[in-house]
Amino acid sequence: MDSTIGVNMNRLDGKIALITGSGAETLKSEVLGIGGATVIEFCKEGATVIISDVFDKEGSEFASELKSKGYDVYYKHIDVTKNADWDNVISWIEKTFGKLDILVNNAGISMPINLFTTTEADWDKTNDVNSKGCFLGMKAASALMQKNNSGSIVNISSMYGLVGSPYSVGYHASKGAVRLMSKAAAIQLAPYKIRVNSVCPGMVMSPMQVRKKANISSEKWEEFVGFLEDSPLNKAKKEWIPTSQIGLGIVYLASDEAQWVTGTDLVIDGGQTAQ
Repeated sequence: MDSTIGVNMNRLDGKIALITGSGAETLKSEVLGIGGATVIEFCKEGATVIISDVFDKEGSEFASELKSKGYDVYYKHIDVTKNADWDNVISWIEKTFGKLDILVNNAGISMPINLFTTTEADWDKTNDVNSKGCFLGMKAASALMQKNNSGSIVNISSMYGLVGSPYSVGYHASKGAVRLMSKAAAIQLAPYKIRVNSVCPGMVMSPMQVRKKANISSEKWEEFVGFLEDSPLNKAKKEWIPTSQIGLGIVYLASDEAQWVTGTDLVIDGGQTAQ
């Protein structure tokens, strides 16, 4: 990946942001996931960013790389399924900065399986990370945000939280849950001026897709890619959506430009769900 990051636009200047699932890659990686791409976009906009993940080596290296470029970045370990991890990091943020302005619940997993091949363990793991992790994060972060009577929470759902597909039923269920809990939380947190929105990405070439390609047959991969390339813009552009485009959408929802936007879904899917 090109290590040139870009110009600071300052839309998030002075904001403290925690982004989960954002430390699995570094600037040396060929592909950055949505979390890593969002970290970079937040840095460009002037935010202080806390990278969090379970990949401590990569996350620490990513934070160090960005610090060396002059950005205010930290790394903290969070297994999003563990309430104690959330409590530890939120407590550290309060002691260090006195506030938390933005939470991006990005951590997520997917498995290349369908209804018939999904085990109970597969179901539990997918929903624990994708939906329970989001719930625990909102609960922990909003407790601190309430003290300042402001905040923005952005939860990463998926176009598969909107429509069905021939693939992982557990993933669909978890991402649908993320969308709807975001709407419920938006209503419940509005009295504290905390906004909650979800982002529904479409066909992005992320490390998750790279791993999927490595773990399924070439025939299954071609079937998967063929299905996703039904997206009008992906067809026209002949490329997958860059993860940086998802990061830019998250920047908007996190910023004061979206101060009247809450309880909604930002769909960035190249028009796939418009059909």
